[in-house]
Amino acid sequence: MRTHEMDSFNLPDELHQQSGGAMSSDEMLVTVQREWNGWRTAFVRVGDLQEIHWFQPTGAPRSLIHAYVNCADLIDGEIPHDCESTPRPHRLLVCVLKSHTTVSAYTEIARSANQAIVPFGSGSALPASGTHSALS
Repeated sequence: MRTHEMDSFNLPDELHQQSGGAMSSDEMLVTVQREWNGWRTAFVRVGDLQEIHWFQPTGAPRSLIHAYVNCADLIDGEIPHDCESTPRPHRLLVCVLKSHTTVSAYTEIARSANQAIVPFGSGSALPASGTHSALS
């Protein structure tokens, strides 16, 4: 599969054909990136996102949704990491930006982040109170 500059609203032709129309929420594809302000992106299935949570990286204007994903679960695109010198798959921390995600997918992911149990001192900017607005 070729690499594309992508977002959730402009799926590559191959991914449109694979989806065949309606998808379950776990099968929905979202754009992820390694850094909140990075330009390299990849597609991943919502169901492949692990430990979805809110986190405010240094320099970010607010808390953003982050999750872990195995590098082997990346559908298309490129997330910078070293796959050559260490055994695969690698567990990558990725960011899911609202502006790169469909409303329905973002709402579901934000709901999961709001329900996350965040250990004290984890660096998360928000408690797991479930009060963060997915539409802010």
